[in-house]
Amino acid sequence: MVQNLVAVVSLLTGLAGLTLSYAAHRQKAREERQQSALRAEELQRFQREREQERQESALRAEELQRFQREREQERQREQIAQQQRELQQASMISAHIALSPSSLHDSWVTPKVVIQNGSNQPVRNVRVSFCGEAIGEWTVLGTSEGTCPLPPTQIKHADLLRDITVEFTDVAGIRWRREGYGALRRARQGNGGSETSGTWGPPEPPVVERDKRPTGPPSGPLSGEGTGLPSSAEWPSGAPEPPPGGYGGASAPAGASGRRHIGFLQPAAVLVSVVLIAGGIWWLLRN
Repeated sequence: MVQNLVAVVSLLTGLAGLTLSYAAHRQKAREERQQSALRAEELQRFQREREQERQESALRAEELQRFQREREQERQREQIAQQQRELQQASMISAHIALSPSSLHDSWVTPKVVIQNGSNQPVRNVRVSFCGEAIGEWTVLGTSEGTCPLPPTQIKHADLLRDITVEFTDVAGIRWRREGYGALRRARQGNGGSETSGTWGPPEPPVVERDKRPTGPPSGPLSGEGTGLPSSAEWPSGAPEPPPGGYGGASAPAGASGRRHIGFLQPAAVLVSVVLIAGGIWWLLRN
């Protein structure tokens, strides 16, 4: 009787061990699924943050390019305005031909070149040339006019004006050459505005309307101050690297080492339970 009781107790103990081992295995599998879901969620969050940072970086780059384009347009407008201001006085230096009857013949006329300074500032080193030869010079020409006579001729004064050139230095120190038909050329940089250099820039249209004043540059900051745009040095060069502890920086949960020890003990418990059940069944069958 006692032996049968021992066999039944062994059988029940083995079954209880198997039940506990199965329950521990299910608990471990459930915890692993939860950890896997947590890691997947952390990975998705990290990818979303990376994508958001890439979008912000692209937006900042676009804003920087737009700001640079605005700066370039501002610089071009300022350059055009400066050129207009420089052309203002030079456009007021004009030349025309005045005719008077010649005493040599009734069909002849005596022309003279009239140089007029219509600005309110004098010009310096004025030289008038006809067909490349100097016919008149002034060290300073005030807000008035000067004349240079030409030989008597039968040529129309419009044809004479074609061969007239006037060179002068304005109040800003820029050397100019105005041709008979009105085109303005400025001395190229590097020759110091020398009258003998003969090197001139391309023709520039003069300011025709004398009462029109060149407008100044549009208002607005020329630098990044006050624009709300950060400098490129303050912007991150790229997205951050994943944390060394895994996505989201999560460390190993507490009790992980204990679960590893339990994982090693589970096979032993199952083996002992199987041995106990087999021994109980054998003992019952034997008796």
